[in-house]
Amino acid sequence: MVVTRSSTEGADRHGESSILEIIRRLFPRESASAIHVCARDFVFHQGNRVEAVHLLTRGSLVLERVDEAGRMVMFGMQKAGTLLGWQDLVDGAVHRNSCQTITSCDLIVVPREPFSRALRENESLLMSLMQQAAAQANSYEEHIFRLSTLDVPERLYWMLCTLADTTDADERSVEVSTPLMKRDIAALVGATPESVSRGLRRLQKMKVAEFTRRNTFTVVPPKK
Repeated sequence: MVVTRSSTEGADRHGESSILEIIRRLFPRESASAIHVCARDFVFHQGNRVEAVHLLTRGSLVLERVDEAGRMVMFGMQKAGTLLGWQDLVDGAVHRNSCQTITSCDLIVVPREPFSRALRENESLLMSLMQQAAAQANSYEEHIFRLSTLDVPERLYWMLCTLADTTDADERSVEVSTPLMKRDIAALVGATPESVSRGLRRLQKMKVAEFTRRNTFTVVPPKK
């Protein structure tokens, strides 16, 4: 049995988050005039001053950081309901990462001053952001652990399983269409595109994952 999915399904499936509901209640004018950003465009850039926070309401995007040597690393795909930039606003007011859309996205943009006031005055907003920060910290910790303990093929397999959301052990294989390009996947697994190609060939020989056509792959879920 082959189950076909899109790697952006998770955002649609989860619907509105508590943060989204709170932002819409606190900032009705900004919520009514959400902006649309095309795929492969930047929402903000690393090193720039934080002028606003951005709430993703539709689509998928990634955070990425470039070091002094020009090496780029991507953090996991951010889904609808994620508020971006608020931690940088609190901690120095400078963006530590760039934010790039992977698909076309809709965002609610709240300027820094009214958001800062709401953060000081609204307990429910603060609590929801703390919960989001805790979930992200756990996700990044898991990501770092896998980067430091797995080889490239294993990291690649783990990333493909994550994109496929392989939660049903009865599925023999899952087909996923993803907007990520090879360089994106390489950045997410901390490898070069060449290493990703070699890792994929190894996974194909093991018959656990393969790209079937452009931006589409199948993966055999791990046995539980």
